[in-house]
Amino acid sequence: MRDTIVKAKQKTIALRTSKTSLVVVFIAVLFGCSRSEVPIKDSNYALHQKQQVIIVHGLARSAASMEEMSERVAHSGYQVCVVDYPTLGQAIDKTLHESSAQIDQCIHKFNRELSQVDGSKVHFVGHSLGGLVIRHYLAQKNSITHSPHFGEVVFVGTPNKGSDVADFFSSLWLLPLAGGTAASLTTHSESLPNSLPDPNYAFGVIAGTDSYPILKYMFDNSNDGLVSVESTQLAGMQDFVAVNITHDSLRSDPQVTDLIVNYLNQRRFVSQ
Repeated sequence: MRDTIVKAKQKTIALRTSKTSLVVVFIAVLFGCSRSEVPIKDSNYALHQKQQVIIVHGLARSAASMEEMSERVAHSGYQVCVVDYPTLGQAIDKTLHESSAQIDQCIHKFNRELSQVDGSKVHFVGHSLGGLVIRHYLAQKNSITHSPHFGEVVFVGTPNKGSDVADFFSSLWLLPLAGGTAASLTTHSESLPNSLPDPNYAFGVIAGTDSYPILKYMFDNSNDGLVSVESTQLAGMQDFVAVNITHDSLRSDPQVTDLIVNYLNQRRFVSQ
């Protein structure tokens, strides 16, 4: 009888430890940081100075989290504007409103003389939630997507069909504590990802395949630790590439940024 009680207590402690570990990993993924290498300088530097790249960060991040990517893109000659909007503790409507206002400001600040000349383009790059923010914004802006100055769009690790990890943490009542925006990223039919219209413009998708050990069991297929490869994909993709990188590192890994620059140049991630 005593052995049974002891085993029961040990099992309870193990379960609590497992859930605690998951929470710690989840928080580390949200707030962790990563490093990049020295930025490159693209051969089309002069041409790119007529073009702007708007970069949008993901959940629980800020403009500072995209610094390595933005610096590397800027070293290819592009005018770069990084959107900085709050996500944690925010209702999804407020997040979308504030991020849209930030994107409007980026476009407004784009050099007016250059914005009207031949070769001028405005491109969009979004990491994770940032890709959904871009999808929402462009769905409201036909004047932009139909403009001759509309450039390329790249979604990086974006949960276009929602995140299985978000499903798991919502069941533990952890995700809702982070606010409505975080809670909107599930795979449910009414979630933000599954409520957005499909893009009516060309776009490319980058997905990660290096998962976090303690989170990968939540997925049935290849994933980056937070988003499955299948969830990143959408009908109408102009190009797609998978890289062996975790979700959080996608935003700062130099290989990913180089793929983005390639896509902005030729609408292909890899030169052919």
